[in-house]
Amino acid sequence: FATMEEERAFPSDLSGFEFFMIMLSNSLKKLRMPDKFAKVLAGREPREVKLREAGSGRHSLWDVKVVLDADGHMYLGRGWEQFARAHDLRLGYILLFSFDGDAVLTVKVFDVSMCRRHYQRDDDASTGSSNDGSGSAETEVDEAPTSQFTVRLSGCHFLEKQQQYLNVPLEFHEAHGYAERSKVVLRMSGKSWPVTLKHTNRAGGKTRSSFRYGWHQFLVDNRLTVGDTCFFRALRGGEDHELKVQVRKLDGSFVD
Repeated sequence: FATMEEERAFPSDLSGFEFFMIMLSNSLKKLRMPDKFAKVLAGREPREVKLREAGSGRHSLWDVKVVLDADGHMYLGRGWEQFARAHDLRLGYILLFSFDGDAVLTVKVFDVSMCRRHYQRDDDASTGSSNDGSGSAETEVDEAPTSQFTVRLSGCHFLEKQQQYLNVPLEFHEAHGYAERSKVVLRMSGKSWPVTLKHTNRAGGKTRSSFRYGWHQFLVDNRLTVGDTCFFRALRGGEDHELKVQVRKLDGSFVD
């Protein structure tokens, strides 16, 4: 039986239970959970949890397996590495977890500057098809990192190839001088794809950029489909701006 002190330390209502972890050299493959959190879940034996970055939408959930070793230590296993890579988690980063009492862990990420990282939401980088790229919604992100953005591919992406495009988030566009560029280079799986930029004048005198010619070939060559999520990260500037692309497939597998 639990003592009174244990009952106070381990509340029966787990909603809002919080803990933090520091990314170590061995944290990319699997992440060990605090022993106290493991005790809180004692008897429940969850085999899977869902991770959600705090700035993402309610439907941006990552399935992650929960495993126990021979000593009873709890780890986030299969699925954790994909989450970590997608959010560019690095040595020394601090992760603040909040448990909802059911099976969802919301994660806030703090980098080595001790400041919180904000990630581009899936619905803030629109994709679609149009003759001039002007038919998509204009969305700005107040607090998005200027080194990366995320896009979830939608059905309209796979219509007439001449009309396919992908809008670049406005803050990313401005941070990397896309208004003055004519093309970018996408890199994935050791290969590269040159993609031209199309510029469209928007309300308020702002210019919007989108991936156009070459984008369709990138989709075809990498067998991307509706529901796949693409993570773009700037590698360098220069005349040919390079972007590293990682893809989380609809089935949860990861390609980079």
